[in-house]
Amino acid sequence: MYIHWEVIVLNPNDNFTDLNTEKERFSAREEALTFTQGACWIPKRGSSSPEEHTVAARNVAFIAHGYGGLVFVDLLVQRKCEVMNKVCSVVFIDSTHNVQHQSRHDPEIQEWINKNCQEWVSNSKPLNKTVHFLMRANCPTFSAGTEKYSLAPSCCLQSIFKYLKTMLKAKITTALRSSPVATRSNTRKKTGNK
Repeated sequence: MYIHWEVIVLNPNDNFTDLNTEKERFSAREEALTFTQGACWIPKRGSSSPEEHTVAARNVAFIAHGYGGLVFVDLLVQRKCEVMNKVCSVVFIDSTHNVQHQSRHDPEIQEWINKNCQEWVSNSKPLNKTVHFLMRANCPTFSAGTEKYSLAPSCCLQSIFKYLKTMLKAKITTALRSSPVATRSNTRKKTGNK
């Protein structure tokens, strides 16, 4: 089975431009510091808040690093049916999300996350070793193979794409099994032709 990937890199933190210097701001922390220093920031055309920045298509897989995990869970809560039908899997990397808090203990969301998501975290364990969190067990969690937050995405990227490929194949296979195959005899029966 051939898998075709299209990648969209979302940076929901990059929403403003400084009119005075024409520099873009790249983080909420920089924005807070700069707003107090008198810069003239304007919203970028077509951009909005981090939570509104993300929409789903079909057979989408997300890789959410840090605050991106919180934004994805917010998207899931706000557009539950749409996301559950269109997103095949999600990878969290050192995510700041909290499913129990954000989903208001919605068991359907918690079950979907457990079934369709995995997380890699900065940890002293070797790559792909199971990591247990007592306070936050919402999906299978593995070591990213590094203790450095900034290196986690690159250290576990091959494992992430292997997982995403497996999940996409499973979703496509399930969809093919559940959709009826059109044959000439089925078509004739439906149209009444003989």
